[in-house]
Amino acid sequence: MLLLFCIIQYKCKEGDLNIPVKYENYSPRYDLIQLHVANDTLHFKLDENTYNEIKSFNVFKHNEVEYISFYDRRSESVNIYNWDSKNLIKKVFLKECFPEDQLYKTSVYCKSFDSIYVTNKTKLYLLDTARKIKRSISFVKKPRFAWAAFDNTTPPVFKGNYLYMGVRPYVKETSLQALKEWKVLYRFDMINNKSELVYHLPEMYRSDYYGYDFLDFSYCSNYEGNIILSFPADTNIYETDLLNKHIAYCGKSQFQKDRIQPVAKDVLKNGDGYKSYLLRDSYGAIYFDPFTKRYLRASKSKISELDYQNKHTKKNQHILIFDQHLRIIGESPIDSGIILNSIFFSSNGSMYARINANDEYGLHFAKLEYKNDYDKLSMNSKAKK
Repeated sequence: MLLLFCIIQYKCKEGDLNIPVKYENYSPRYDLIQLHVANDTLHFKLDENTYNEIKSFNVFKHNEVEYISFYDRRSESVNIYNWDSKNLIKKVFLKECFPEDQLYKTSVYCKSFDSIYVTNKTKLYLLDTARKIKRSISFVKKPRFAWAAFDNTTPPVFKGNYLYMGVRPYVKETSLQALKEWKVLYRFDMINNKSELVYHLPEMYRSDYYGYDFLDFSYCSNYEGNIILSFPADTNIYETDLLNKHIAYCGKSQFQKDRIQPVAKDVLKNGDGYKSYLLRDSYGAIYFDPFTKRYLRASKSKISELDYQNKHTKKNQHILIFDQHLRIIGESPIDSGIILNSIFFSSNGSMYARINANDEYGLHFAKLEYKNDYDKLSMNSKAKK
């Protein structure tokens, strides 16, 4: 009985992650490293049956050849390009795999030509480019709208026999009880074909209202396999191994002067949640650069009431840069033409982000580069030692 109790306690701890948060304190540096847009760009031409409504994409290698895959929601197709030649190699129409009523809230991740993961509002599927469905795992039944999804800002995390994914934020924004119960990650057991939800929202989200726009979280995984999460209203970022490690690091922008205030419940009920989001500072996608072991976090500055009235609703955006210990070492303003939720890394270590999203005939990516004395300082410090 004692053994059974210990197992139950362990599983509860593993699933709910109710362990205390450890806070790491340090003095951030915003001037050691910057990020700038380089002259290099990538261009992928779209064929007549593909549109620019790209909802998920990723880079992968198959037999040592690098590819990039785009899921176009409008044509319901997966388009795989050779990275070097920029030529379209394979197109998979999901309509030929699923009935049309099942292609709702679809997302796609290509791990290889033999392993294409697809989600809709009910299941996770595994298929290949021959359109053969090899496996499916149902989502949990409660809560009702807990749907998993692949995205550039919520990528799949493979840990042993488990696949971790983000959950679309469909929780009731005006219910504290629903927010307390909501979890943001799926864990799929790929051996036993089971699914469960793990990891609650941060405490501040469970005690105040912020609205849907502040629930659109992001995460990445690092070289240790830990997950690092970023929430739009929270200055902290969180690192967890989903077992017993749970650390909060300061991720505050130098341009954020005041605390991000909660939103009144009545404001959300009246449909003014988006306006409240625009009038507040916020945080966006977080990424891990596996080549430099740095992290990047998007930050957006609030607009004024006058800007809102004049329909100037674009926030000024910045990128925070962290070292491998999740300490801030720089922050850069980024042109509004750079789409910050589209950053990715190629196999040679180059960093890109999408631009010109309105072009109906092609997909375009600008190269981003570090500009810094940080590496030189680190090398000099090591030489002195």
